[in-house]
This record gives sequence, structure tokens and C-alpha cells, in this order.
Amino acid sequence: MNDGKLKTTNERTISVDEIKDLLITYNIGKKPLAKLLGWGETTIIRYIEGDVPTQEYSEKLKLLQSDPNYYYKLLMDNEDKLTHVAFKKSKRAVLDVLTKSKIKLVAQYIINKANGEITARMVQVVLFYSQAVSLSMYDKPLFDTECQITYNSMPYLSLYDNMRKNGVRVIEVEEKSLSAQERDIIDHVYETFQWFGPKAVKVINGNERQEHPLERYRLSGKIIPRDVLKQAYTEIFDRYQIKKPADFQLYIQSRMTELLIQKRNLVG
Repeated sequence: MNDGKLKTTNERTISVDEIKDLLITYNIGKKPLAKLLGWGETTIIRYIEGDVPTQEYSEKLKLLQSDPNYYYKLLMDNEDKLTHVAFKKSKRAVLDVLTKSKIKLVAQYIINKANGEITARMVQVVLFYSQAVSLSMYDKPLFDTECQITYNSMPYLSLYDNMRKNGVRVIEVEEKSLSAQERDIIDHVYETFQWFGPKAVKVINGNERQEHPLERYRLSGKIIPRDVLKQAYTEIFDRYQIKKPADFQLYIQSRMTELLIQKRNLVG
């Protein structure tokens, strides 16, 4: 333990208020949090009272503060260190944080459907087309996060980077948090892409961008407005007579057939 109070420390040291917020966010007590971290039982209490954490301990607390996925893993790996009641309360709190944004909730629903056997890249694919189906068929977004076709074709790059960092894991979420209509959209898109690999998806998506004004957004790196995304896929789905989520598989199959014919003609 260092001498002095938190108010005298440099900007890199976690503050008393930040530690208090951490306890509230994860609904965890001072002693239970110390147990989870493998620290002395009174460590967090001392920090709340003003003692200065070492740099190592400060960084650990800041990591918990900034990364709920890390806290979730810490909690699940150390369940035996807490009472049943303390564990359940904190687990519910961190799950609420992890699924607070709609796109994260949808992504987790996709991951759980795959029982964790899905790549971060394929989660992005299902998210993108689920959003397109929702916009074009029901005139409303599945989630509010804007799409941006990046250099590596990840439309929701921040979420992708987070998954790459923390891995893709099954986390309990309430299915009823999504409406029956939303689950229907996601289920049909997810099930369709169970049949097609990432290479096929990349080619199909590339052709779509060339046919509609989406390509200029990729080249400029700009956000694709939802109305542009909606218009593009409304026109695409109308052309292929795709009227409901259950028809989505027919659309991808038709696209694949066209691509195979084109390839055969080029070879011939």
C-alpha cells in the first residue's frame, strides 16, 4: 500500500468515485470484489477510504471498469469465492451491462444460437443482413448502430474489434428481450448462412455494393445512412421477389446460382 490519498495521485490512478461506480455497476460489495481479484479482504475498503492503489492494482480496477467482458470472465471463473446470492446479483448486473446496447444484445443472441461456434466475422455478416431485412421489410432498424463498410468489410468495426479481443462466448441473455419478429429475422438470416462460407458471402456482398450506391461509402469510409441501406436492399429484394424473412435463403441461393453460372461462362 502506498502512502497518501487518491486526490494526490496522477491521472492514471483510478479515483475513489470510479471505484464506487465500479461497485454499483456490477452490484458487488467491497469485500466480494477483493475476493474475486484474489486480494486481501479489506483492500477495496482501504481504497474507498482514501489509500492509494499501487499502479498494478489501479490498472486492474480500470480494466474491470472499461471491459465488462473481462469482469464477466473473472466472475464466472471465481464463482466459488462468493456466496450464491452475491454471485447471482453481480452476474445479473454484468449481463445487463453486456447487453445494454441493442446491437450487443442481437450479437449475443446470434452467438448463443451458434452455441459459441461462430466467428466474429460471421456474426458481422448476420448482423448486417438482419439489419437490411428489418429495414427493407418492416421499415425499422433492428438496432441503432450505424453501418460502415470498412477496409476489411466489417460493418460494425467497434463490436468486431471487441469480439476479437475478448473472444466469442456464450452468455445468458433473455430471448424475450427481442421481439418475436426480431428473432424471426435473425433466425432466418443465421440459418441461411449456415450453408455458405465467408468467401461466398464476400463475393455476394461485393456484387450488391457494385449494383447500388453502397460502394462509394466503402471507398470513402463514410457511414451508410439507414435510408440508403433500406433503399438499396428494398430494390434488391424486390428484384428477387423476396417478401418475408423466410424468403431470405432463396435470395442467397439465387445469388449463388448466378455467380456459379458467371464463373462457368468465364472458364468456358
